[in-house]
Amino acid sequence: MDFAILATVGVAFLVGGLVKGLIGVGLPLTALTLMTQVIELRVAIPLLVVPIVATNFFQAIRGGRFMELLRRFALLLAATCASIFAGVYILYRVDAAYLMIALGVIVTAYALINLLAVQVRIKESPGPATTMFAGCCAGLTAGTTGVIGPPLIIFFQAIGLAKNIFVQAIGIQFMIAGAVLTFALWREGGITLENAPVSALAMVPALLGMYLGERVRGYISEDRFRTGVFVFLVIVGLNLVRKGLF
Repeated sequence: MDFAILATVGVAFLVGGLVKGLIGVGLPLTALTLMTQVIELRVAIPLLVVPIVATNFFQAIRGGRFMELLRRFALLLAATCASIFAGVYILYRVDAAYLMIALGVIVTAYALINLLAVQVRIKESPGPATTMFAGCCAGLTAGTTGVIGPPLIIFFQAIGLAKNIFVQAIGIQFMIAGAVLTFALWREGGITLENAPVSALAMVPALLGMYLGERVRGYISEDRFRTGVFVFLVIVGLNLVRKGLF
């Protein structure tokens, strides 16, 4: 990779970490949408793996409910991890333009759901079928586009998790799913001696951005920041669709 691309990757992870530090989620989504403006999706996805696992490790261990949440959402995690392998298999066998469109649609839809404050609610405790469906959607989107978050976030919001529990539960799911995604990409040859060090180095701006986001969380309006982030994601999501189509 030349310097301009490496600089873009660094900025993408810094911004992604900042978003995650402020609102608890959004690193892969933000970093990937920025990176795919200049590099191919199949090149960008392997760069996510180390920052995903590293940043979510700290989020997963905070809160004192690690084992409780791991047991509670074990079925969700199992479905997510199993589906990641299917998603990565598709990633390396489907036209990249279709994957770019899929990523753009996911990013745009997720941003609009948040901007319009659409609330999905599950009135009763989710059964195995609902839980496995959410996990399979998360795994497939993670494997094919590198984006783990939207299906899991919507699921956790739908069952009404309290904020602190939500943040730790998301961290646990992302950390373990990120490790599985790493293995699945390695099996398909997506992680190489060339891009693995870049992914490891990307952890530095990601953690820096996360630290800065957490530090300034109390000084800016979270609601305004969230609105700005999601407007930005709508724009870049639509641009990804455009790039896939034309």
